Amino acid sequence: MSNLFCNVSLPVPLDQPFTYSLPLTLRHRVLAGCRVIVPFGTRKLTGVVLRCHDEGPPATARDVLRLVDAEPVLDAHLLALGDWIAGYYCAPLGEVLRSMLPLSSEIRSGRVYSLTDAGRDAARQLLFDEDPQDETLKLLRLLESRSLSASYLKKKLPLADRAIKTLERKGFVMVEQIHEERDPLRAASAKLRVSLTGVAPTGKLPKAQRELIAFLELHPGTHNLAEAETQVKGASAAARALAKAGIVNLEKQELASPNTAARLPHPLNAAQQLALAPIGKAIEAHRFHTFLLHGVTGSGKTEVYLNAIDAALACGRSAILMVPEIALTPAVAGQFFARFGKRVAILHSAFSDSERVDQWRKIRSGGAYVVVGTRSGVFAPLQNLGLIVVDEEHDQSYKQEETPRYNGRDVAIVRAQAVGACVVLGSATPSLESRYNAERGKYTLLELSERIEARPMPKVELIDMREEFLATRKHATFSRALLEQVSQRVENGEQTMLLLNRRGFATFVSCRACGERVQCVNCALTLTFHRRDRRLLCHCCNYAERVPSTCPKCQSEHIYFLGTGSEKVEEELHQAFPKARIARLDRDTTMGKRQYETILQGFRDRDFDILVGTQMIAKGHDIPNVTLVGVVSADVGLGMPDFRAAERTFQLLTQVAGRAGRGNLPGIVLVQTINPDHYAVRLAAAQDYQSFYEKELQFRKFMRYPPFSAMANLLVRAEKQEDALRMSTELGSHLTPAPEQLKIMGPAEAPVPRLKAEYRYQLLVKAASRKTLNEWLRRARDFARAQKWGATALVIDVDPLTLL
Repeated sequence: MSNLFCNVSLPVPLDQPFTYSLPLTLRHRVLAGCRVIVPFGTRKLTGVVLRCHDEGPPATARDVLRLVDAEPVLDAHLLALGDWIAGYYCAPLGEVLRSMLPLSSEIRSGRVYSLTDAGRDAARQLLFDEDPQDETLKLLRLLESRSLSASYLKKKLPLADRAIKTLERKGFVMVEQIHEERDPLRAASAKLRVSLTGVAPTGKLPKAQRELIAFLELHPGTHNLAEAETQVKGASAAARALAKAGIVNLEKQELASPNTAARLPHPLNAAQQLALAPIGKAIEAHRFHTFLLHGVTGSGKTEVYLNAIDAALACGRSAILMVPEIALTPAVAGQFFARFGKRVAILHSAFSDSERVDQWRKIRSGGAYVVVGTRSGVFAPLQNLGLIVVDEEHDQSYKQEETPRYNGRDVAIVRAQAVGACVVLGSATPSLESRYNAERGKYTLLELSERIEARPMPKVELIDMREEFLATRKHATFSRALLEQVSQRVENGEQTMLLLNRRGFATFVSCRACGERVQCVNCALTLTFHRRDRRLLCHCCNYAERVPSTCPKCQSEHIYFLGTGSEKVEEELHQAFPKARIARLDRDTTMGKRQYETILQGFRDRDFDILVGTQMIAKGHDIPNVTLVGVVSADVGLGMPDFRAAERTFQLLTQVAGRAGRGNLPGIVLVQTINPDHYAVRLAAAQDYQSFYEKELQFRKFMRYPPFSAMANLLVRAEKQEDALRMSTELGSHLTPAPEQLKIMGPAEAPVPRLKAEYRYQLLVKAASRKTLNEWLRRARDFARAQKWGATALVIDVDPLTLL
């Protein structure tokens, strides 16, 4: 018997599935995990089918409009994983499933406008009576012959939006929401390849089509369509027309892999072999197991990963390597292409929508067995998954900061557990939670305590900038010792990396007369001065304005710039070393798709002597000629109102220090600070992870912070401050009194009380057990729903990595 109804999860901020009726033609074709297009109010949305059944809803169900996929795009394991994420992180299932699928570009959404009968009558009456320059009349004329899309009308009429609203109010225009599959061959010509099918053309063809066929007959094989366009005028349109007639094949061109020669495995040293052995056994046994690979910087963790993936492939299983940032992917992917060839696929957000879809389809069809990706790579639709490697597992970028607020590292463990796969968490500075889990026996600890080839760890020196000021009587960006060491490296042809984890030229702009600081209009934050762009910029909402010539409050002309960013460091280096070749690597210099790779590759090729950057330069880079690393200020971030501030500082300093001395020459690290006695700075300089772990763990235990409690941050947002304050107070009253095993702090203003034009109040919830925490979070969600709060008014962040 065929199913009559299906439950569909839609990408809306409502935590419930919706029941639709299945038309007769779809009853045997729709399966759980397929995407369907359904009506939702006046819109049409793409959703994922959760279940097909015969249980009719109380009200009349609307029909499914279209089936998008012939086969499920999410199998039972991935659907179950999505359901776990929705429950654990308190997120609507529809939004979770949308984040798991990079296929939204396959569906074209938009609005189509057409005239009503009254509109057609009005068009005839006004045709000769009104001003021909009138925007409303122009719109009526355009719509008189046919329906047109919103994007087309906007191109033709700059003020189309205003004219449409006018005509809608009068009942002259009706709008239809379109939601249909996009033609996969409507890609840019440079991404398509064309070849003959062998089908002979019938009838007379236009000149461009005849010439294209002649070109393909003269040059057999497949050709890039953009290149064919240089030989045959109009080849792009001709190829698409001929493809519809079946005379030529048009297919997407595969994403070019890095130009790397095949590479044989490096022989493993004794420590690497000891680390690999238990991983290989767990993979062969098809047994779920989590390993924490704690290896110092330069100890050869990547080679252990590569050999573990070899072991998984030898067992006929697939593997995922997760890296923390988009920036790391090309460098890591190059090694994997060299080792595994075309069996590798890459998933990350730097690709265009169509490139992500192509890679996803390649994985889904079984064309790739190894996936290299960032956070979302954990959802790769691999079959027979045997291994997930999470490199730099401590990194904050594994946590998504928008709904669904999942942690890719933790999701990887849950996915592996469900399919009997092995997980390797690798880091030189493991998170306290992971290290604590290893101490308790939940994970197996594997250690690489020395660098490969017995290379020494870099020598780290602390420079107290307070003493530097007393000696020089100057507030200088660079100490004398750092300038001297940089000078030596430039003279010797060696390379230097300088870290300052702060963008821009000056941290803020202030008035000397009244002390006023120029703030963002949307956020409770000062604007950062970017000298190259000649503007003040908010790093949270991207609001920008010109640098004022006078104080906006007292009209004084005495405006001055305070603080130092990476842009200022670069300029001062140019002044100190005019002959040195200097590059800067931060978000401002890597706005383009490939700029990051270009700058970093140039530094690898020794086109630059000095590389200045933010945390982007701190992790994962193996550049043998770097013998000096300088930290301009180790104190950035140390004073943040966040219990993880010390841990993040220790990790960043340790990671950036590890960039020095990775070749044959020894490395030196100079760390400038005004807090040389802070345990995070002091132990990072000593490269003593164990002592830092023990000291930080004492603090966490005393304050009942993770890993000694389950924690969530509840954020209440509203455009008006009085609304945010009232709502947070009502929520706090509803959740108290709490049981003994639960502690609720707040409500209180968030550390950044206003962000992106919304006022923010927060409640911090700490619980002795995960079960208790989840019960109270459900109470909070139910309360917000009962009070009819807006869909985004309450933000629940489970296991938060930042409290800002």
